[in-house]
Amino acid sequence: MREDIFQKHTGKEVSTHVISENLITRGAFGRVFDTVIEIGGHRKRFIIKKYSFSGDPVSLDIAEKDAKRAFENYSLAKKAGLRVFPTFRISKDKKKILMTTGFLNDQICIGSNSELSIVDFKQPLIEEIENLDEFLASFFAEGLKAAQKGIKFYNDAPFFIISKSQPTKIDFVLGDFDNFRENKPSKSIGLHNVQNIRTALVGFWRDNISPDFKKIFLDRVEYYYKQAINNVNNSDLENYS
Repeated sequence: MREDIFQKHTGKEVSTHVISENLITRGAFGRVFDTVIEIGGHRKRFIIKKYSFSGDPVSLDIAEKDAKRAFENYSLAKKAGLRVFPTFRISKDKKKILMTTGFLNDQICIGSNSELSIVDFKQPLIEEIENLDEFLASFFAEGLKAAQKGIKFYNDAPFFIISKSQPTKIDFVLGDFDNFRENKPSKSIGLHNVQNIRTALVGFWRDNISPDFKKIFLDRVEYYYKQAINNVNNSDLENYS
């Protein structure tokens, strides 16, 4: 077993032992592993993102900067009251992130910038979403909520939580903080955020929705997207560029 020490944003340290890890995906900033760890004698499932691709000094220095930035952005998003994973900790060597997993016995988790679809997790394409309108309304509202705190995010930030039951239930969480930015609150940030939410949803629509349900899903996305644009324009945010 490999021992790792992870820190909360409060600085509190927790010692963990990695029991097993399976590579899920890799991106521009690192590799993501579905991991079983032991904490205080209990085994739990988490996600670990490793930011270093190689052991050379330049790569390690970049990894530390990237992991620290993601950790700081998580703290920013959590303070703003955005929907984030409850656990997000940085390793003591500042090169790994430990976070809550979206994978449980009754649900799977798809990153919006992942090349994986639900079919890769042996689930059928989605024929119906039970809570579609509630999901879309709350998802687009998150874009305005973030803008009111000056937070700009991109379409790689969201993760989709999908039930294995039929009809499917779906939820979202902001889980990738590599490209978060903090600015002065403005309408332009709100419009940027809702546009990137739409982009994430269209990508999800393309890879995970069955042909018979695609038109219904996309029509509802467009309806709530236009509503979100109006909400941003009618908000009390300033018109900074």
